Order: sequence, then structure tokens, then C-alpha cells
Amino acid sequence: MFDKGNLKYFLIWAISILLAIFFKFYGFLNPEVLMINNYLVLLLVFGPALVVTIILVFNKILKP
Repeated sequence: MFDKGNLKYFLIWAISILLAIFFKFYGFLNPEVLMINNYLVLLLVFGPALVVTIILVFNKILKP
């Protein structure tokens, strides 16, 4: 169940959950900031690319 191939997915899953909790807490403290603006558009555009980059880097690091 916890072989080396699955550990990277658990790490990415944990990072995603921590980011979601951080943004939820940040949105709770500053609700007026979460309107659609340039920063939100940048996050929506480059966020998936960042996740793919993390996956590719972990694939390179964890390969023997």
C-alpha cells in the first residue's frame, strides 16, 4: 500500500490539502480580497501548471 510509487501522490495530496486550508483561512480573514482580480486569474492560470511541475520534479527526484 505504501510503496515508493505511491508516496509522491500522498505528498502532493497533503500539499494540496494544506494549500486549500490556507486559502480557506485567508479568505475567512480577508473576504473582500477574494473578488475576481488579476491575482486570482494568475492563480487559476498558473496553479495547474505548478501542480504538474511538482509532479514532474518528484518523478525525477524519486527515480533511482
